Amino acid sequence: MLSELELRVLSFIKDKGVTSSTEISASLGLPKSSVFSVVYHLASEGYVRIVSTKKERKLVLTEEGETRLKAGFPEEKLLKILSRGPVKVQEAKDVLGKDFEIAMSWAKKRGLINIQRGEITSLVQTYKAPERELLEKAKRGERLGVDEVSLLKGRNLVEEKEETEIEVEFLREPELRSALLFLTPELIRSGEWRKYEFKKFNVRALPPYVPIGKKHYFREFIERAKEVMISLGFSEVKSDYVEMEFYNFDMLFQPQDHPAREIHDSFRVEGKGEIKDEELLKKVKEVHEKWWNYKWDQEVALRLVMRSQTTATTARVLSTSPKPPARVFTIGKVFRPDAIDATHLIEFHQLDGLIVEEDFNLRKLLGVLKEIFAGLGIKEIKFKPAYFPFTEPSVEVYGWIDRLGWVEMAGAGLLRPEVTEPAGVYSPAGAWGLGLDRLAMLFLGVKDIRDLYSDDIEFLRSRKVEAQW
Repeated sequence: MLSELELRVLSFIKDKGVTSSTEISASLGLPKSSVFSVVYHLASEGYVRIVSTKKERKLVLTEEGETRLKAGFPEEKLLKILSRGPVKVQEAKDVLGKDFEIAMSWAKKRGLINIQRGEITSLVQTYKAPERELLEKAKRGERLGVDEVSLLKGRNLVEEKEETEIEVEFLREPELRSALLFLTPELIRSGEWRKYEFKKFNVRALPPYVPIGKKHYFREFIERAKEVMISLGFSEVKSDYVEMEFYNFDMLFQPQDHPAREIHDSFRVEGKGEIKDEELLKKVKEVHEKWWNYKWDQEVALRLVMRSQTTATTARVLSTSPKPPARVFTIGKVFRPDAIDATHLIEFHQLDGLIVEEDFNLRKLLGVLKEIFAGLGIKEIKFKPAYFPFTEPSVEVYGWIDRLGWVEMAGAGLLRPEVTEPAGVYSPAGAWGLGLDRLAMLFLGVKDIRDLYSDDIEFLRSRKVEAQW
């Protein structure tokens, strides 16, 4: 008793005499898994004979490869935006979204763009990613060179898969009547059902595994942190990865000879920034020279770095002289030279917060921090006196993790007048910062910080978020 699909495949094999699983799949539009299932069943019933079986390694497009072939490469999209003229880094980031970092990386690597004073300029008239033609060849089954395959694999566009190929020969026609899968009202009314056999179903067979899409678990954690901040009345603010030392250090009352400003502690970027607020520059200069007793250099303040702390975003907010009451937060990447291992990366996420209110004080700041950590699932916290260049008084925040005990969570304090007054802010202001990556490792039971950025699909599918919230 054969199903309609089995009869269809058998008819094709009969017309060909001898054929292959690839030919059957391509001609009848069937997945190879279905072809193998049908052919092996036909062979077991004696209708066909398996002539040969062999395994081949083939280059196939990954999901990323299929996407790029259809939608285009990130650097192509970036250059299309730049075809209208230079654009701000943040503007390009807003348009490209998650493709921004990939686009910038490959565009810089191939000398396609120039970045100066926060603007991106195209250095080419037209551009077509060389990977596009290689992907088209791979999709057609054409052979590629070793270097070409390496290029595509390096961008996760193709992968090698071992495929089974079978050659099959027709033997005989079926002797039984064709089988139906479904009994319809029409067949019952007409009596036609008597002419057919019905295919038996294996009710114990498991359905095919279909993975359900879900967010990256670290992305879920970051979004949860945002939800907590917004629920407490904070507004999110953002700034660029490339920052002037003025906002990253000077406005935060860190002297220009501070060790954190050395080349081994900050990533330098070629070029200079520009600040039009001469009064702000003058006041920051006066504060530094008065209290640190050295000659402040404006050229040093205008140097560019990859921001080493999201407190630079807080400094930018302060530079706008926010009127109380003001509650803002920022979550973003920061960059610091370091040896990469299970607990260190050269880029990671920080969360910074700022409150400016007329009657704000340390007691209220500690209360806000308790609410934030309670929202994240840390019910018990305690505070310890600490020192930070831009806050006084300052505290370190410790939280209780069941399997670890007391763990350092954040640093916080009231902003010093030397930070707020040059920006024209005379109301009390509190600020804090915490590293989200290590916090996520504690909450989610992650042993290696690199796993927070894993793109291993199987690892991510099996990953269970075990956060306390």
